[in-house]
Amino acid sequence: MNFAERLGGSAKDDGKWEFDLSEDLNGGFGGTNGGNLAAICVFAARGVAPERTPVGLDARFIRSFRPGRAYVVPTILNAGRTLSTISIDIFTEAGKLATRGTVALVEAEALDDFDVETDQGADETLMAYADGKPWRHPSPKYRIPLIDTFEPRFLGKSNGAIATGVKVIWDDPAASVEAACVAADISVGPPVASQLGARPLAIPNPDLSLRFTGQTSAAREMVATSRLEHLAGGLATTSLAVRAGGVLLAVGISTTTCLKA
Repeated sequence: MNFAERLGGSAKDDGKWEFDLSEDLNGGFGGTNGGNLAAICVFAARGVAPERTPVGLDARFIRSFRPGRAYVVPTILNAGRTLSTISIDIFTEAGKLATRGTVALVEAEALDDFDVETDQGADETLMAYADGKPWRHPSPKYRIPLIDTFEPRFLGKSNGAIATGVKVIWDDPAASVEAACVAADISVGPPVASQLGARPLAIPNPDLSLRFTGQTSAAREMVATSRLEHLAGGLATTSLAVRAGGVLLAVGISTTTCLKA
């Protein structure tokens, strides 16, 4: 299935979409994993700027999205000769705004054919996805649906970052950028959780910002490395990178709020 089919999407007028988001996409806090909502933002933006390449995403998860019908409304803020900027709003079935994303897309033909090798590539000390340590549910009574759906695995550490392998659940190489959104969001939790010790704190991330390299990959697993850059006063800042098949797809940053029990 392609991206839209896997997430129950159906196209409407004027670039709008509806998605029937199922419980198997839920994270640890009873709502749809933010990476999937971020992925929908990128997907919808590509739909209204189909000849352009996504280069950036800034997503704000305003309220939890419970499984059900999502109404996706793109708004073209600007369509310039080089860049398009699209705002994406995702509403709940009750009409409440759940996520607002801003996506930038570039006209590839406006760019010079200029390449510099800067990415150091994947850390060869990390485990392959097949050899990684699968995430466990917190308890038999408290299960996190995305663990069964995306099968995240601990792959080791690289330069102070925790590497998480994530399965791509759609057969759609064109949507590898959307898959990178999911992998990035799932990877945000581990470096913060590793610092909690016995503290029973909830650690949701209310935002996700990514910058895409313009590359795509047909790989069926993503590897996201996330490093804790700062944690003070209950606010954590993490940096991250997403690769697939050795190809760097995205780099980014996210905030995590450490909430009182």
